[in-house]
Amino acid sequence: MRRNTSLYLVPAVIFSLLLLQYCYYSSDFKRMYANNFKCVINDIKRTPDNVPYKNILYWTGTFGQADFSLGYGSKIFEGCEVSNCFATDNRCYLPVDQFDALLFHGWEYIWEIQDKPENRSQAQVYIYVNQEPPPNTPKWIGSDNFFNWTMTYRLDSDIAYTYGMYKNFTTNYKMPTVEEVQQKSRKIAWMVSNCNPPSNRKKLYEKLSKYFPIDVYGACGTMSCPREDSNGCYDLIARNYKFYLAFENSVCVDYVTEKMFYSLKSDFIPIVYGGANYSKFAPPNSVIDVSKFSSVEELAKYLKSVDEDPNKYLSYFEWKKHYIVKTDKKNALCDICKKLNEPLVHKSYDIEKWWNDGICKAGDDLPKIIFT
Repeated sequence: MRRNTSLYLVPAVIFSLLLLQYCYYSSDFKRMYANNFKCVINDIKRTPDNVPYKNILYWTGTFGQADFSLGYGSKIFEGCEVSNCFATDNRCYLPVDQFDALLFHGWEYIWEIQDKPENRSQAQVYIYVNQEPPPNTPKWIGSDNFFNWTMTYRLDSDIAYTYGMYKNFTTNYKMPTVEEVQQKSRKIAWMVSNCNPPSNRKKLYEKLSKYFPIDVYGACGTMSCPREDSNGCYDLIARNYKFYLAFENSVCVDYVTEKMFYSLKSDFIPIVYGGANYSKFAPPNSVIDVSKFSSVEELAKYLKSVDEDPNKYLSYFEWKKHYIVKTDKKNALCDICKKLNEPLVHKSYDIEKWWNDGICKAGDDLPKIIFT
């Protein structure tokens, strides 16, 4: 005897719709869905029970990367001076107040939307992570003492999270020849997509372009190179240009981005403009800092002297025999793990004040060379 399956199907569909409706109007479900955080109840603990691991939770991601582009697990700490750490974005891996550290992306974390941990221990630290400058960062709306540590590009952060670094290392670098330098047919290149940022770098470019032809790639210029192929773009510039404008969008303390560090990996000279003390970020005699000149005219005269003297030009690459530039995030990872193993000194930040007060320049306070 055949059963009429529709008699069972209709109630099942109705029940499913009612369940979905309940879930949709459930505030807990909506919050979980909106945040899309990871909670794997049956996730196997992947750290040995006999090893005192320091566990790190990515509470948010950063620009769509749930792992902050740092990676997961314990292997990412291999090679660090202190390596007994483990990182995850699984909020159910441990009770939240048993994690040693929680990372929050300061640029996009809004606790009314992305929620706060329900429980908090005095033995753990909440870390404010940000590589965007204050002018590009939304105002922090939350408790003044929510964060215990900072992890930013600023050197006074608890964890220095710079875009790059250089270190002493004897290399087999082969200097370009005078002939190779003379074969470069163009003078200055600039890749830029933000045309009118607070640094007013466009004004500096316009003044400098009166003395040198400058080819502008990207949304603010007439030339193109695919952003997704940044290595190819830098290779193109290295083959054809002598100089590159590594102008920052904001003039802020210690704000030095990949613009300079990627340039240093190539065989052209970066011309830098920003709010950092570049001697702390770039190898000796590796960049031309516009802040060292009293006017654009003086800068242009110096660039002309470097351009016309191959030996003077090549002197800007001597450092590559003795230093290397690194742009990975390993140093920050190692610093987190090392610091978590040190005695914990409880502190907290008024993050809005720490991040903004007296850190950046804009308008009439910009470097004088903008106005001369």
